Order: sequence, then structure tokens, then C-alpha cells
Amino acid sequence: MTRKDILDLLVINPKWAILRHIVLQLVILLITSVVFLDRANCTLSFEPNFIKGWLCYFISVNIAIYLNIYILTPKYMLQGKLSKYITWALIYSTILALIVNGSHFYFCPPEGFNKNQLIGFFIILMFSSYIIYSMLVTGTSSFLLLQAWIRNKMRQEELEIDTLKTELKILRNQVNPHFLFNTINNANMLMKKDRGNASYILQKLKELLDYQLHNATKSIVHLDKEIKLLDDYLLLEKIRRDNFFYEINKEGNTADVLLPPLLFIIFVENAVKYNPNDGSKIIVSFKRDEEGLFFLCQNTKDKTYEKSDVGGIGLVNIKKRLYLLFPTSHTLNVEETENTYTVKLRIKV
Repeated sequence: MTRKDILDLLVINPKWAILRHIVLQLVILLITSVVFLDRANCTLSFEPNFIKGWLCYFISVNIAIYLNIYILTPKYMLQGKLSKYITWALIYSTILALIVNGSHFYFCPPEGFNKNQLIGFFIILMFSSYIIYSMLVTGTSSFLLLQAWIRNKMRQEELEIDTLKTELKILRNQVNPHFLFNTINNANMLMKKDRGNASYILQKLKELLDYQLHNATKSIVHLDKEIKLLDDYLLLEKIRRDNFFYEINKEGNTADVLLPPLLFIIFVENAVKYNPNDGSKIIVSFKRDEEGLFFLCQNTKDKTYEKSDVGGIGLVNIKKRLYLLFPTSHTLNVEETENTYTVKLRIKV
């Protein structure tokens, strides 16, 4: 078993969450069992008052830890709001310490102490409670931070592997061979009748290949360059097919948007692939607003394809890539009717 497997097993695997909570409860039980110590006789006492005091202590420590696990750390610490995290941690630690030490004085009042000694003893109890709460809260927060770090590290490693596979696939098959053959064949036929148009087709094909060759391995590219890639791809498809219509729309400021390359080409390739040969129509839209970037790709559908065929493995791969790149900051919806197939993608950028 590798170190990665051990970390996955002990720290982040949801199957072992119950075991981790059981271990945590045992630790809390061990820490709070100090209440049963009868200091006067240096023995353990399980009298009803001691049990009541322990119960208050045990519950308060659980409240402190689970408030930190499920509210404070996710809402403040993991979001970078450290000052708010410290403030709220101090507030609820103070309240819980007052409750615990108040119950201790109520159920197990110290004997033989004058007023000043009682005050001093109470201050010592409060101080020790703060130390214990700080240790427990810091420990659970560190564990949660370790979980977040491991998950992020594993996601980065998975993304790197996926990126390498994607790059290899792109280098091996830059453009669909069928599309490439038809485009070059069209240009060849036009050479005798319209050299200008043939030259234009070859120039567009060169630009498309050049973009994929030089930008596929980059981490980010400008959105407008991606849009131009889609436009070149659809334009070449329009030249080689009869009765093919497409439009690309832009709304909002897209000039400064930076994204990983080749995010949208899969959707457009699918739209072309599953379009009918007669009466094809593809609409591609990009909208930049306060919520981020909205992408839409809608195409008329060839009824000869079964529903399960639409999208295919390409859509599965792009879903995985989007999850790795934007795990919590994207939504992807696919809508299918009798005549159309629509992809809606929103990314927070």
C-alpha cells in the first residue's frame, strides 16, 4: 500500500468517516475523564455530581469541536476569513468555558476555599479550558486543512495526468481525419475553378492547425482566440457542406477572459457530427456577465442518431476535465428535444 493509499484511507475516504469520528470520541472521552478525579483523595470518583460535571464537559467539548468542523472552518478558515474565524472561536469558547466551569462549581463545589481563592481557582479553570479548547479546535482545524490540501493535491495530480493524455491525443490526431480529407479535397477541386477561394480554404485550415499545435499545451489562452478557432472550424465546415448555417454571438467583455485551451471545441465538433446533412444549423453564444461566462451551443439534430449516441465519449471526457479545472465553479446542462440538442455551460471567471 502506497503513502497515497494510506492517506486516502485514513484522512479523506468517506467510507472511513464513522471510524474517524469514533476515534475522535475516544480522544474526547480520555480528555474529559479528568473530571472524575477526586483531588482531595487523589482517587477516581463516579458519584452522581462527578458524572453530571463530566457530562457537561463532554457535551461542551463535542459542541466546540463539531461547530468548528461543520461551521467555522468551512465557512471562515477555508475561505480565507481568518479574523472572523478567530473572533467566533473565541466567542463560543468563552461561552462554553463559562457553562462548563459554572457547572463544575455547581455540581462539584471546591471545599475550604475563601472568596479570593474561589475567584483564583475559577480563573485557573477558565484558562485551562481555553487551552484545552484551543488544542482540540486547532487539532480538528489542522485535520480539515490537511484533508483540503490532500484533495487539492490529488485533484492537481489527476488534472496533470488528464492534461498530458489530452495533449497526447491532440498531437496524435490534431483534426478529425475525415474533416481534414474533405477540406483538402474541396480545396483541390477549387484550384481549377477558383484559385482565390481554394487558397482561402487552405489558409483557414493552416490557421486552425497552427492554433491547435501551438496553444494546446498552454495552461491558459484568451477566450477570443478560442472563439476564432470555433469560427474557423465552422467556416470550413460550411464551405464543404451545402445548406449549412451557423452563427457565433458574443455579449459582454470577453477580451480579458483567460481559460484553458480547447474547452469548447468538443461541443462544437459534436454539434457538427450530429447535424443532419440537409438543413444544418448551429448557434454558438458567449456571454460575459457578473456571474462569469455563459456558453451555449445549440444544433439541429439528425433523427437517425439514437439519444444515447449524442455526445459520446467526448462529452464524458469534457465533463471530467471541467470538474478537474473548475470543481465548484461551473455548471453544465445538456438539453435534448426532438429537433435540437443544446449545451449550456457556465463558468465563474
